[in-house]
Amino acid sequence: MGRKMRLLTTGAALALAVQMAPAAVAAEAREAACGVSGANLDQRPNGQYFQQPVSIRTGPAWECRVFDTATTRNAVDYYCTTDGFTYLRTKTRVRGWVWNGYLVDGGTNVQCQG
Repeated sequence: MGRKMRLLTTGAALALAVQMAPAAVAAEAREAACGVSGANLDQRPNGQYFQQPVSIRTGPAWECRVFDTATTRNAVDYYCTTDGFTYLRTKTRVRGWVWNGYLVDGGTNVQCQG
């Protein structure tokens, strides 16, 4: 009986958490996207691909922290894209995510895997 009670309690707690906090669950999903990297899958040569000065983020989402910036003079190496952001490396070896709308030709079309 004790085991059944624990399972019921766990199931009830899960149902309550989902019911009460969809915004919190969505926030956790967004946070999980921050701090991720992408594999170097795009083989095009480095180039000056920024259309304007850009913010470089820790993940492919607007909610991810901006940790650096780059100008149109920075040469970059595209790695891959997901969720409208491209993971790239600048010539100064800064790696991070930039929104595709700020990149020449909309960034890379090579999708990140996994």
